[in-house]
Amino acid sequence: MSEVAATEEKRALNAHLWKRHPDDWYTEPDWVDERLFEQEQFVGSVFDPACGLGRIVKAAQAAGYSAYGTDKVSRSSYCLAAADFFNPWAGPPPGSIVSNPPFKLAREFAEKALELARHKVALLLPTLWLHGDERSRWLAGTPLAKVLIITPRPSMPPGPVIEAGIAPGGGKADFAWFIWQRGHVGPAAVEWLRRKP
Repeated sequence: MSEVAATEEKRALNAHLWKRHPDDWYTEPDWVDERLFEQEQFVGSVFDPACGLGRIVKAAQAAGYSAYGTDKVSRSSYCLAAADFFNPWAGPPPGSIVSNPPFKLAREFAEKALELARHKVALLLPTLWLHGDERSRWLAGTPLAKVLIITPRPSMPPGPVIEAGIAPGGGKADFAWFIWQRGHVGPAAVEWLRRKP
């Protein structure tokens, strides 16, 4: 294969890998999860209903939590089973739900998580969630206790990019951990979650 043909093939592969994933599966860097569990305390078991490659489950377990995950498609050994989060829930309610949900279903994920979790819900979401009029009014009516703005911007490519072993580079979008606490009343605190404390 000529060098030109090899370059074109690589470009075609990269374009395919970086296309929007049909399940909205995007993967955060490990440090985003590790720092969350260093900075924030959770109660009881930690459940990730969109566990992907299992990075949140792995970080929670490393921090000493009993943690488990499921996903529509089981993509790692950290996912106990392939399961749709929106199907009727059969297990005991988790202490906390921590997840990087599919963004197109993020509000539905938040609502279901708030129904199930006994203590906290933490979802990794674009900070744009704070700006829209309808969404901001919805957020104001929930027990949102804290927004941890992630810095520097994390790169969150589609999962196949990570599976292909491609280093994603610097991020271009802003993200935060949105943390709900059962029983919280009042405005949410705004803090920063930095790559290095």
